[in-house]
Amino acid sequence: MTTSRRVVLIGVLAAVTFGGCDLGLPPDVAKLGYVSREHKFAMNVPAGWTVRESSGAAAAILVGPGTVAEGRPNVTVVVDNGFEGVTLAEFVRLNRTHVGALPGYQAIAEEPRTLADGHKAVVLTFEQAALGKPVRQRQMYVLAGGRGYVVTATASPPEAWAAREGDFETVFRSFRAAW
Repeated sequence: MTTSRRVVLIGVLAAVTFGGCDLGLPPDVAKLGYVSREHKFAMNVPAGWTVRESSGAAAAILVGPGTVAEGRPNVTVVVDNGFEGVTLAEFVRLNRTHVGALPGYQAIAEEPRTLADGHKAVVLTFEQAALGKPVRQRQMYVLAGGRGYVVTATASPPEAWAAREGDFETVFRSFRAAW
């Protein structure tokens, strides 16, 4: 085999082996920083953040820079199946009831949102003290493809929220579901 044929063959093998990670994904999903094929969601990850996949309740956990003592910011994505026939309003009401029962719960804002992929969502911002200290959270509720997605951004103490709000919005604005 000639050197040029070997180079072409190696190039083809590399493309087949290492390329194609986005095979079968819509172009707007393939370009995002994190894709969960299993749970059919994708999003950008803020610079300096890490992603951990989980087999537990949260499908993915994004952790921001900082120390535990400082209250590292994080974003979790929980995905539940079995929401065929449920409306977004019903899904939001179910989740609002759950967070509303947390100790120290105080609603700050609620707004409708349309994701970049066209899915409707509702975003709820609140503070709570379930672990004995004040925490600010923002949850985005999305129903798509029979799945319920709850994306939760957390900062503690609440005063740390402003410093990380841009990172949280990077995730929320780029989120795609059930392509």
